[in-house]
Amino acid sequence: MIQLEKMYKFETKSNLVVEFGSENFGLEVIGWEKETSEFFIKLDFEKANDKEITIENIVDAKYNKKKNTLNIKLNEPENIRYMNSRLELKVPHVTEIIAKTENGGISIENLHGIQTVTTENGAISMDHVNGDLVCRTENGAMNILDCNSNAKLQTENGAMKMKNCEGNLNLKSENGAYKLIGCKGSLELKNENGAIRILDSELAKATIINQNGSIYYEFTSIEKGQFKFENENGKIHLIIPDEVPYKIEARNEMGRFHVGLEGNYDRRKEGNKQVIEMVKGSGKVEISVKNKHGSISFMNHPMKEGKFRFDMSFVSDAMDKAMENIPDEYFDKEKIIKKIEKAKKKMKNIKMPDMKNIMAEVMTEVKDDIKNVYATVSSEEFKEKAEQKINEGISKVMEKVQEKAKEQPLSEQERDEVNERSRLKILQMLQDGKITADEADRLIEAMEG
Repeated sequence: MIQLEKMYKFETKSNLVVEFGSENFGLEVIGWEKETSEFFIKLDFEKANDKEITIENIVDAKYNKKKNTLNIKLNEPENIRYMNSRLELKVPHVTEIIAKTENGGISIENLHGIQTVTTENGAISMDHVNGDLVCRTENGAMNILDCNSNAKLQTENGAMKMKNCEGNLNLKSENGAYKLIGCKGSLELKNENGAIRILDSELAKATIINQNGSIYYEFTSIEKGQFKFENENGKIHLIIPDEVPYKIEARNEMGRFHVGLEGNYDRRKEGNKQVIEMVKGSGKVEISVKNKHGSISFMNHPMKEGKFRFDMSFVSDAMDKAMENIPDEYFDKEKIIKKIEKAKKKMKNIKMPDMKNIMAEVMTEVKDDIKNVYATVSSEEFKEKAEQKINEGISKVMEKVQEKAKEQPLSEQERDEVNERSRLKILQMLQDGKITADEADRLIEAMEG
């Protein structure tokens, strides 16, 4: 194993422009208080032949004092068989980076200025950067932390994470998952095949469009804003706290609605679409939602991380109590018991994420099953008493489920991995003609529920 290393020093100034290019070398850029710049390179490699290799064969570094530009280009000799590298560039805080690599990652920290980074198979990382970000990668991940920047970020097959960033954010991906935490400003996000999760963010405006993945968005206590959510083959799950003055208009074609917000809502049909409208307070937080083959959920409490499994026997008990005070003479006891048992079976051994959504859907089905009992009797008096008792029992069930779901959180990573794997498999079966669109919709609904 051969080791080479060298330190380059340049008498640069603030407002420096750095151009960096390589095929297989990654680069770490750090801003510091000094006006000068330092470029350190260390290589560990094996040679394929006896031809001599020096740092000068690999590094071409030139500083133009008049233009205050630093150009670094790296060439990998053909007779290198194996190589590890470490490249570190320290520059003044106010520096613009223009970097392009094929297989090397780029990391930038503590800089002010425009950062333009392009890679094919390398990751891109930004930490405490103030200035416009223009980043694109094909197969690498992006990690953007604590940046106050307008950002235009694009990936093809890499995941993207942003945390505590502020600015006008324009994000685009084909096969990557997104996670945004604590971001501010405005957001325009378009994705094709991946989950989108936005947590604890104070965005004033957002347009989020997905095709084959879920959308999960947690609103904070904002007073006004404009939000648009669209999906095709995945669920849309919105967490809207009670204090948010929302105006919601939601349209769904083949998916279901789950509403866990306080207050009434209007529901109607427009052609083949189901439409829900809800208004609370001033209605200055405008929320538009559209979906085709996935559910739309509105809840007032966020999902938590972790795992949960709990005894569902209390559900069966509540269902029994819902009927216990109705006199025997009003119904065919044997038929009632049979239908109740059928409904209770739907709730046994539930060990799934997002219990609040699941139970909302399950209890809707249970209520439908029990209401089918009405067709077996003729007494209007029975129907009134039965419906009253059943609704009381179901309300108690939902309260208990919500309490337990809050206490027992779920695993975010587990949920996302399972959901995305299952959804993509279903879509592949649809594309291969193994199932129909209607069957795909039912499978996705069953997976989400």
